[in-house]
Amino acid sequence: MNFLIKKSQPDLIGIDLNEEQLKIVHVRVSSLKREVMTLASREVRGMSDEDIVAFIKQTIVDLKIANPRAFLAVPLHTVITRTIEIPSRDPEEIREIVSLQASRHTPYSRSEITLDTLTLGIVRETYTKVLLVIVPKELIARQTKILEKANLKIERIFFPPEGICYACSKILGSESSDAAIAIVHMDTTFTSFIVIQKNKILFVRGISVGAEQLLEEKEATSDRFIEELQKTLESYVMDEAGPKPSELLLTGVVAEITDLDDLFSGTLHMPIRHQTYFNHFAISDKAREVASSSKRVSYFNLIAPLLLFDRMKIDLISEERKLQIGLEKRGREMMKTGILLMIFFVLSFIFVTGKIYFKSVYLTNLKARYKPVREDAKNLERLFLKTQTVKDTLAGRGRSLETLIELYDALPKDIRISDIKYEDGDKFSVKGTSKTMASVFAFVSSLDKSSHFKNVKTKYVTTRSENGADVADFEATMSIKKESTP
Repeated sequence: MNFLIKKSQPDLIGIDLNEEQLKIVHVRVSSLKREVMTLASREVRGMSDEDIVAFIKQTIVDLKIANPRAFLAVPLHTVITRTIEIPSRDPEEIREIVSLQASRHTPYSRSEITLDTLTLGIVRETYTKVLLVIVPKELIARQTKILEKANLKIERIFFPPEGICYACSKILGSESSDAAIAIVHMDTTFTSFIVIQKNKILFVRGISVGAEQLLEEKEATSDRFIEELQKTLESYVMDEAGPKPSELLLTGVVAEITDLDDLFSGTLHMPIRHQTYFNHFAISDKAREVASSSKRVSYFNLIAPLLLFDRMKIDLISEERKLQIGLEKRGREMMKTGILLMIFFVLSFIFVTGKIYFKSVYLTNLKARYKPVREDAKNLERLFLKTQTVKDTLAGRGRSLETLIELYDALPKDIRISDIKYEDGDKFSVKGTSKTMASVFAFVSSLDKSSHFKNVKTKYVTTRSENGADVADFEATMSIKKESTP
């Protein structure tokens, strides 16, 4: 019965907010596809939180969307990543071990950070290799507060490299390939170096140099960028995170330009491929124009996880917010269950009431239809009773006379009858006096054998003296047999 309460799917809003830049991506969700509708960005350096809130609110109003699902991309320059091996294969146990040991991998205390893990695979039989992602709670709290003031409830906080990994694997068709691929995603002020293999992240490192510095001040920042690239590659090799990458994929801002190819090829010594991200997604013409014209801003780190949000495993939202979301979800499920129960009871009531109503109408129709028959039946019953009464009267006519004749025939000569009673139509009693008791018993026996009497009994027999002779007084009771009525 879910169709009774099913609603259209809400739109998605993705937010990427750091100290320098704010990016907003609007995705429309339908039953067939997810399409990027709008891209917006603004430099927020020096802006107050209230101004940022006002800009987000106005953007939502301009987009004409209500109650969108909101997602946040964590700024990579604040993220600490570690690839570690945990002596367990149980996900719950791994989560507990990581939670206990997380503070060893960061200068923050456990209470000051939010973390999550991404399983990379099983190593050494009983060990699990995981990517540990750590972010300060203070940053998450500030961003969450800003979005809540803008009337947006954050559903999840993405780790952008995970979305870039899935998107690039799909674009390159390398989801089942053993080859490792290095990805450089450059944004305005930050560059991400990611190594992927078989749709999994092997290594992540951030470089605090972006398109703004390299393209505008190439000579001043190129040496620093090359040094960071060398450190990144050395760190990947020292960590033994995976095989040597077979090629370098340049995406984001550097996907559309070749000005920096010499820096990458001279430092990393591997084949280079430029990959424009916005040509591989369902994206509106308006949004495509914004993406292609943005020479300093990349939306790939927000578009990829937003379009693939149901595949994302890492969620850096706070434990308190996760608990709140869980409670809200259970509340919605309970509400749905309550609505379904109400609908069930209403339908049951309608069904039972309708059934009773139609049966009542049917009964009324039957009564009206057979009313003449019932009247005829009553008249027939009354006629039958009258006929039966007449039959009984006719059958009993002369019965009393026959009874007296039978009584007289059975009466011995030495018995004198003093009283005869006839009660209730069939009870009969006789009182009398006999010269001998034997005559009394013979009289009773004769009546018992008669076809006119039944249940013949001697009630009493007493002797007394009369005129100097002994006599016996008696009383006999009996019932008159009724003839069956034909």
